[in-house]
Amino acid sequence: MATSAKYIDIASVGVPRAHPKMIDSLEFIHFGIQLKYRTLFKKLALGILGIVGTIIILLLTTPFGAGMTPDSAAYISAARNLSEGNGFLTYNGLHLVIQPPLYSILLAVTKKITSVDPQIAAGYVNAILFGSIIYLSGLLFLRYLKSFALIILGTISVLISYALVQVSFMALSELLFIFLVLLFLYHFMKYQIYGDFVSLFLFSISVSLACLTRYTGVIIILTGVLCIVFFTDNHKKEKFRHSLIFLLITLLPITLWIIRNYFISGTLVGLRASSSYTLFENFNFVYKTVLPWYLPLNLAVILFVLIFLIASTWILFGRTPVNFSIGEVFKLIGPSMIFIVAYSGIIVVSSTTTAYDKISDRLLSPIYIPLLFALFFLADKILLWLRKNIPKKSITLLFITGIVLLMIFPVKNTIRIAEQFIEISGWGFNSREWRENKTIEYLNQHKHLGKSYTFYSNEPEAVYILTGLTTMCSPPKRFYNSPQLFDLTVNPEESWKNGEDVCLVWLNNSTRSYLFTVNELQKNIKMTEVVHLIDGEIYTFSINRGNPGRFIVQKN
Repeated sequence: MATSAKYIDIASVGVPRAHPKMIDSLEFIHFGIQLKYRTLFKKLALGILGIVGTIIILLLTTPFGAGMTPDSAAYISAARNLSEGNGFLTYNGLHLVIQPPLYSILLAVTKKITSVDPQIAAGYVNAILFGSIIYLSGLLFLRYLKSFALIILGTISVLISYALVQVSFMALSELLFIFLVLLFLYHFMKYQIYGDFVSLFLFSISVSLACLTRYTGVIIILTGVLCIVFFTDNHKKEKFRHSLIFLLITLLPITLWIIRNYFISGTLVGLRASSSYTLFENFNFVYKTVLPWYLPLNLAVILFVLIFLIASTWILFGRTPVNFSIGEVFKLIGPSMIFIVAYSGIIVVSSTTTAYDKISDRLLSPIYIPLLFALFFLADKILLWLRKNIPKKSITLLFITGIVLLMIFPVKNTIRIAEQFIEISGWGFNSREWRENKTIEYLNQHKHLGKSYTFYSNEPEAVYILTGLTTMCSPPKRFYNSPQLFDLTVNPEESWKNGEDVCLVWLNNSTRSYLFTVNELQKNIKMTEVVHLIDGEIYTFSINRGNPGRFIVQKN
């Protein structure tokens, strides 16, 4: 009797075949075993790259700790207070509102489990997140790329990323946000394949947590809905039902947090001001930020030409090697592309309308991996076409060599950042310059002042991180990074309070030009100088009803 046969649709990793291949059962079992071990080997290689990334961040950040910024101080202080049962209180005694809570929750849970202070734990958490991001990126490459060489090169590109390594050095929420974005893309990929509730729930939870990590994460909610509607094969009723479930899961937690913010502060996400940057300037910032991730700015035109040629070649010849339709292609890379456009758009728009940090590697780092995935997806299609139309083994080697050469520039940038981190012994308030600050040293030796005075400073976050003292910000003339003037009468939390005794810590290496200077403050308040040091001064004074200490800047 002839061996029974079955028609089975066998797909190479991430590349569905146009027609099923007829093989007998024994061949199928043998093929399955080979594929299983081949896939395990590939995943093991990706896991090793992830471990390497974790070790690199640990080796660099452990001696100095994760870099500290004003945002870091808010996350760290909220995590400490949360772990001690005091809620989401920050370094200045106010509630966490401007930043979402998830990163602080993660650090607080880490402290509860390990008894490691959040300021120390941040470096370890970042290292684990960075390694996880590398591995998860590799899984996405593995799903959609046929060439294992490109899968490895794509994953290595994540490992050596200037943008990702830079944020890995800082106690900030970016790495957690990027990890959750990748979880969304990964589980949506599963949802595309199976269309089951488990995958829907997992990618919905990923988006929900991303919104609780960064407020700009709400744009992923729109991305998710568009992906369900346009990039799945479900019926219209099922798409509608799943979209409603997705919206319920993603909107409920962030809505509750924003309502809480309103009851606490009277604002949805903190007091905001108008931006000092125009729309054109912000587009220019995006251009000057993203392109150096791959090539020097003076080669920008070459990059655009390269992308154009790759895209054109793929559109003309992409169907030849793999019989992909344009619709199938966009179903694969569509979620990444929508996220890139939507997230970049919300960053540009919000930076044009609202004052906060200038657009930089940190703010745009979440689009690095989706953009990298799209570029390598195109490269994979070009390589397949080259292999089919130029039947020489050397063509693959030349193509891969070209990509390796393109990786030299980002490697140099990443090495430069690492060397800078080591040279100044950490970043931000954890750098040598701040740790050796004489004024901070004096405060650490005279912490008893905190029993008699309320601390204010032009760098309250630095004072908190380096001394642990709860510190308010000295009065501002205008909002941060904004031309909008600050009327303290409408924000008494940032002004001197009647009847309080104040200890003003003035640090000379502060860059906050939007605050009143000591000389300007002394025109309204009689201060007593406690100490004058090479890098700062400390003053004390009292506020009484005849001298409320409120400053209003009038326009000329």
